[in-house]
Amino acid sequence: MVWDWYRYRRALIRKANPNPAHIAIAELERIKSTFLLVTQNVDGLHRVAGNKKLVELHGNIFYTKCTACDNCIYEYGGENWSDLPYCECGALMRPAVVWFGEPLPEAALTQAFEFARTADVVLVVGTSGVVYPAAYVPLIVKQHGGKVIEVNIEPSAITPHADIFLQGKAGDVLTDIMKLLTRGG
Repeated sequence: MVWDWYRYRRALIRKANPNPAHIAIAELERIKSTFLLVTQNVDGLHRVAGNKKLVELHGNIFYTKCTACDNCIYEYGGENWSDLPYCECGALMRPAVVWFGEPLPEAALTQAFEFARTADVVLVVGTSGVVYPAAYVPLIVKQHGGKVIEVNIEPSAITPHADIFLQGKAGDVLTDIMKLLTRGG
């Protein structure tokens, strides 16, 4: 039943395209040499948009990982959907996403926190700011002297910590920011 749900979700996501916010974030990566996208999204649309420097804190629905060893593969999905995926070590595999109650992958969290300690600016886009430990990222940036810019349709738990709050749809606001950055003004 679990695999049926994930196969269904993968099929839906494959039909989706990156939205203007995804495109703007990918463009930001192209123009900024020191950039890291830290996302809680598991849909892989940032990768489709072109982001290469990213940490997917909650994993990626298109990856499958072994329940016993470190083996992780992209898009397991034999055509016979009734088959359960098994690793070459013999153990069952599962979607490489964080399930409720599981800790975030230590390497991903470490990379996000280390980058946050040295970041001049963090853009916090479209989050409630209540999912921890991910919500620590902007707080770490702020604690180490960086600026927090929040883009959201409504105030969040991050808003009191934000140096700038830009209210609106992520696609609209980020597209406008990119126009300003690429124009030089």
